[in-house]
Amino acid sequence: MIAYEGQHEILKMDGQLYWRDSHGAMEGIDNGFSLFKSQGLYGKDHRTRLSVRFGLEGIQQYTIEGTKLNVDHSQFLVMNPGAQYDIEALDGVDTTMLAFCFNEDFVSDFVHNLIRNEEHLLDNFDLYNEDNETLEFPLHTHLVDEHIKPLVRDVLHTKLYLEGHEVDDYNIFTTVLEMLVRHNKALVKSFRGQEIVKNSTKMELYKRLSIARDYIQAHYTKDINLSELSRVACLSPYHFHRAFKNTFKVTPKKFVTHLRIERTKWLLENKCSSIQMICNEVGFRDVSSFTRLFTHWVGMTPSAYRNQVNGPLAQTA
Repeated sequence: MIAYEGQHEILKMDGQLYWRDSHGAMEGIDNGFSLFKSQGLYGKDHRTRLSVRFGLEGIQQYTIEGTKLNVDHSQFLVMNPGAQYDIEALDGVDTTMLAFCFNEDFVSDFVHNLIRNEEHLLDNFDLYNEDNETLEFPLHTHLVDEHIKPLVRDVLHTKLYLEGHEVDDYNIFTTVLEMLVRHNKALVKSFRGQEIVKNSTKMELYKRLSIARDYIQAHYTKDINLSELSRVACLSPYHFHRAFKNTFKVTPKKFVTHLRIERTKWLLENKCSSIQMICNEVGFRDVSSFTRLFTHWVGMTPSAYRNQVNGPLAQTA
């Protein structure tokens, strides 16, 4: 059962996403899987096992350790065992979520086998907590790349369209954990050409850049500048700007602009606010500059875009 507030349509579910007893302590249960749609998604003071959350529609906003993390269709979030979090749908918009939660013994067995088969791999990427015998991941979102998209697609197809006796859940959950480890390994390759030798240094830099990227996603409608972002990442402005561009293939400024333009398009499609109000809401001060920028990025003015998506042809399409 989904224990978040709101109305939920369960498309497929096995096990549980989170759990606690009457004293708030956590108990081991089987691996959990859930695919569900929500209206008015909201949850507060939940705890989780090791879990992976994908956004398929809408935006889920998590608050973990005071940090706000937005998860949409282009990202996923890994939460460590025992993490306490709040969750809500950004703007109250309907959301669709795909979530995996892992049994502690299952993870421990996976880790022991991985250590035997791929010596030093986990140590190199700081994923293994020897004291707790579990995987632990840094607190930031991850991008869904061309290698992860097929995995999500195949899992959805398997769960939705195959009969229970045809589905190997053990293999599915193992595949997701293997994906997480491979994903962290692949991150190192994005630092080729950046004159960084140690893998631990590469992962620390990626962590800092990802924290800054998450900060942008949570605050892009406000005035944020390079100095502020470099402080968030604990890097010099020059180092931050160069590393951000090399890693994410876009400058911080263009990333902010991209988010503002996408937000503008959503507001034009779903709200009746004036162009001036939308301009202010997404972080621009001058409507003329805002209109020119939107036209440059989208190929038409905000008013023309609204008329196109909400006009008679759009309504009958």
